[in-house]
Amino acid sequence: MDKLNIKLPSGRELLLFLFFLLVSCCLWLMLTLNRNYETDIDFIIYIRNIPEDAGFVSSDETPLTIRVRDNGNTLINYSLEQFLPITVDYSELKNERGRLTLPVKQLKRRIEGQLQSSTSIIMYQPDTLVYYTRDNAQSIPVRVNGKISSARQYSVDELRVIPDSVLVFAPSAVMDTLRYLSTEFFEREGLRDSAIVNVELKGIPNVRSVPSEVKVIIPVSPYAEKSFDLPITSMGFPDSMRLKTFPSHAKVYTDVSLARFDRVNAESFKLVVNYEDITTGTDRVKLHLVHSTDSVRNVRIVPDEVEYLIDIETNEHN
Repeated sequence: MDKLNIKLPSGRELLLFLFFLLVSCCLWLMLTLNRNYETDIDFIIYIRNIPEDAGFVSSDETPLTIRVRDNGNTLINYSLEQFLPITVDYSELKNERGRLTLPVKQLKRRIEGQLQSSTSIIMYQPDTLVYYTRDNAQSIPVRVNGKISSARQYSVDELRVIPDSVLVFAPSAVMDTLRYLSTEFFEREGLRDSAIVNVELKGIPNVRSVPSEVKVIIPVSPYAEKSFDLPITSMGFPDSMRLKTFPSHAKVYTDVSLARFDRVNAESFKLVVNYEDITTGTDRVKLHLVHSTDSVRNVRIVPDEVEYLIDIETNEHN
């Protein structure tokens, strides 16, 4: 079998090859960078001389993005530069019932002053800067949109939202339909400790809220057992019938969150026998618990059935 002979380049030939490869790469890079490209540049717009009585609620620092076109060399230099913020006097803003606007084209000369003469501005984003005062704002309540649950033997108590309402700016036609603003959906499950969650408000077209984020405080507390000795009463019985049970009282055991432990008392519960449960031929009936609180769980009635007698009152006519 013939052997395959591969001739490797000598050291001099290898250096010559690498030299021409480097020259080729440089030529390719020069040609590439001489072509025109597009990129985005960010500027910060500052509003100065805001009157104290203006009720200005927007941030006085606003981001502005412009899309520019130029050759690759220039765009690379832009990526390495730190552009100066552009300052705008409050008097330059146009006030329309508390909605302050500034067409970005008014800033064109100030923006171009930081760019090369060869650079073309393709687009402004946004094309109009919008600020607000309190003159056209309404306070709208915030509603939590989330899936929240606690671990076993723990309870999620009443949520708190800070702030519980926000200033909203919107066209009148939209504002008239707003009853509340909802948070973005979020999940917190299996909680064993209280938690604080920062949540963005759900965006609505042409609606701005201040602030745009709220804190949702989720109080979590463990359950503890609590018991009550309750009298047994009747429910749904005709007026002519009187119920007697043996015993006349029963114990109710329930788990109550520690945060509401003192607020849950015997008045929150009622032990009843339903008339519908009375069955001919049996002397025992099931007990039911009626309660006016959502702060309990794992309710047990001891005993859950009792013996009973029914007295029927009769009217005698002479």
